Amino acid sequence: MSYLTGKRNYSNTDDFVADVAERIVGRIQITTDSYRPYQSTVRRHLLERLDFATMQKLYAMPFDTKGEAWRRYSQPRCTGVKVRIQAGAPRQDRINTSFVERSNLTVRHFNKRFARLGLGWSRKLENHKHAISLFIAAYNFCKVHSTLGCTPAVGLRLTNVTWTIEKLIEEATHS
Repeated sequence: MSYLTGKRNYSNTDDFVADVAERIVGRIQITTDSYRPYQSTVRRHLLERLDFATMQKLYAMPFDTKGEAWRRYSQPRCTGVKVRIQAGAPRQDRINTSFVERSNLTVRHFNKRFARLGLGWSRKLENHKHAISLFIAAYNFCKVHSTLGCTPAVGLRLTNVTWTIEKLIEEATHS
């Protein structure tokens, strides 16, 4: 539906939420983490049609704190979750961040530019933006998803055939 590549700051958050608000018709339920800019931007762009909750994961501190390696390579154990209703009346059974977390994992897994210690790591934001755009397009137009039995673009009837990478590049460069 929407994505934005950039730093996690107020300006980018506002741009992203404004874009989401333009693309969605009707009432919407949103769950975010407790990042503060979400609370004001989501309300500003969607308040009249919004059911909004935040979900904050609580983590335990690891017992072995000798050295700094545990900070870089392993996340602390999750000990609980704190849910807060921010606006409207969100359905309790739909308050979660799992879908966006799974989406972010898929992007990181299939795009090695996110691997900090790898050879494909992006130093320039512009190169990173192009790589993400190419991944998002291929994921939606070229990759058949087992849950849908087709690509998301075919499922939404944006196209009637699964594209090849060659077709994707042709469409992207044909302007």
